[in-house]
Amino acid sequence: MLAIAKDTRFRCRPKFSEVLSENHRLVIAVSHASPLSWLPAIALLCAHTAARGGRDRKPMGVMDKFFFSLPGLKQLATHLTQTERALGFREILESFTRGDGTDLVVFPEGSNCFFGDPSVLQPFRSPRFVELAIEADVPILVCAHRGSEKWGKAIEIDSDWLKSLDYLPKVVFDFLAARLKKSGLFTLPVWPAPMDRFDMLCELVPLELKTDDLSSDPAVRREQITKESERIRARMQALLDELDGDAARAVESAELGRDVVQDKSAPGVGADS
Repeated sequence: MLAIAKDTRFRCRPKFSEVLSENHRLVIAVSHASPLSWLPAIALLCAHTAARGGRDRKPMGVMDKFFFSLPGLKQLATHLTQTERALGFREILESFTRGDGTDLVVFPEGSNCFFGDPSVLQPFRSPRFVELAIEADVPILVCAHRGSEKWGKAIEIDSDWLKSLDYLPKVVFDFLAARLKKSGLFTLPVWPAPMDRFDMLCELVPLELKTDDLSSDPAVRREQITKESERIRARMQALLDELDGDAARAVESAELGRDVVQDKSAPGVGADS
């Protein structure tokens, strides 16, 4: 992590060692920030997993099917997910539950990170990771982080340019059009510069639903899962807010410390000189 961050901080509730020892499988849901912010997030998670006895755990990734459709990006997607194509829900569930020690790592905002301010938590691309956790009967470790927001630059897209989207190849149109027209922003990845600090806060969130609680009616089931997903997103936002509060207090403390030093170096009021 030293190459991409001068300082890191990792916290987990409960202790990360307890989370790993008491849960043979986890769904790990991580906030996104910039399109490249998964790099320090995964690096820090892997480092702390290994340091706390989890070297034998196997991370399993999921990526948007768009990334499997373009040369170059397909190789990256294949390397990160260890699959040649985007898997369906049942295939992911079967692979995830096949043995102990597998952690499914998801970034629920997905490719929505390309269409908003990196400092703002974007809508979840899909709630189905929650459905998977319910069916696998595992808790979700929610992870939020701050520090890498400058690795992406949100650019406002001119309304006249948006009209030209209709002429793009279908695979690109399907990825861009609706979300770009809705947000008016496109976040470009920026060459990663070393961060002063990368801070991650995690919390184990047990699910309120079990498989038997899910309705056989597809519409009702979808509503149940969406509601549970919104609860997970609210926890992720709360963790981000906590990180922001910690950062603000750190700045205030540093400023107060400078003021104290300045006061000590200056002659006191009424003091002999």
